[in-house]
Amino acid sequence: MTTKVAFLGPEGTYTHQAVLQQFGTDNVEISPQQSIGDCFQAINTRHVDFAVVPFENSTNGQVVFTYDLLRDWFLEEKKQCQFRIVGEQFVSIHHNLLSNGSLKEIETIYSHPQVWTQVGGYLSTLPKNITRIDVGSTSKAAELVSQDKSNKSAAISSLMSSKLYNLPILKANIEDNVTNTTRFLILGYNDPPAHDTSNQEVRKVTSVMFTLPNDDPGALCDVLVQFKENGINLTSISSRPANLQPWQYVFFIETVGKINTNVLKSIQKLCRDIVILGEFDRNWRFDQNQK
Repeated sequence: MTTKVAFLGPEGTYTHQAVLQQFGTDNVEISPQQSIGDCFQAINTRHVDFAVVPFENSTNGQVVFTYDLLRDWFLEEKKQCQFRIVGEQFVSIHHNLLSNGSLKEIETIYSHPQVWTQVGGYLSTLPKNITRIDVGSTSKAAELVSQDKSNKSAAISSLMSSKLYNLPILKANIEDNVTNTTRFLILGYNDPPAHDTSNQEVRKVTSVMFTLPNDDPGALCDVLVQFKENGINLTSISSRPANLQPWQYVFFIETVGKINTNVLKSIQKLCRDIVILGEFDRNWRFDQNQK
């Protein structure tokens, strides 16, 4: 049986790499999408079995488009979405300078806007007159350079894109932070195919989103105290505008393990809205290696 997977395309992106890490290549039909919103739409309409979207980067932080889409899809009652977060993948981000020309010939460099701040050290060594142009993805950058017959352009992109578009690597691993990593979410209705986790410690993670009552002093503290008093470890907390009224926020948290039903009921009493976005496995060995 073929598994259909939507992801933020085109092929050769780091999101595509996350797809390969999660699902491999056997009996998988990929469906590249033009935007993260399109990925949500594809899984909601069940045109695919899973969707893979970027969530956060260890250098640049939140992928706000994904956070906001989770907010919109799960807080707007009219959408009634049934999919959830069913998994995650971590992709090590190694940027490369790709071109058919030589380094001294380059006049233009293409890449995704988020990349520039991740390769600032290397860029500072290049001539100041080189033009930088933003494109929709690192893979698109490589595609444009592969079509340039003048050989005066370059792309900052992945090894996967180098192979896909047959572009030589002029300089490999130009990222400032060698541990630069992007985390991707797997959206779906069922658990994704299991990986071999022998000799690895796997733990369950619960992703929760909630809003607070208006003008209630200490409301966020009251919620967080519930986790502390019940021995629930929070691994992350972040916020985005709730889009309900000015200066109201939606909070995203992740906990180790499942949240007991009684604890959840106690927390619900303190919140305006609360949604369990998903429960999924995390490879503990990866966490340890990233410290």
